Amino acid sequence: MIEQAIKTALGTLSGLPVYPLLLPDPVQEGVTFQRISDPEMDNGLVRTGLIAGRFQISLYRLNDYTALVELDRAIWSAWRGIRQGEIAGYPVQYVERGGIQQSCVTLTSNQVQYRLVRDFIIYFSEGTS
Repeated sequence: MIEQAIKTALGTLSGLPVYPLLLPDPVQEGVTFQRISDPEMDNGLVRTGLIAGRFQISLYRLNDYTALVELDRAIWSAWRGIRQGEIAGYPVQYVERGGIQQSCVTLTSNQVQYRLVRDFIIYFSEGTS
């Protein structure tokens, strides 16, 4: 599944723990991902077999906003050139970068948790393993 490839790639690129959906309760730094939508691509009346999967990737860092922005940049740098390539061994046709959201919260420990959420549209064949 592409989710495992995304998890592997994000772990390699970030050096942080990666989780589906949400950070576990005690964890304050890391990366999360989730599939938001996955329409099948078609070409008029012909199905292409490709999925345009929208994945939302959330990055969390403590007390270091610059490192957060650099991590977002590193992910895009690794994925922006993909043309019929792969993400962590999973065949991918193309990757687009989408919207961004940012926020921060001061924790009870007086640390600041910065969060950056980015959408990526990944074109892939769902039947591929």
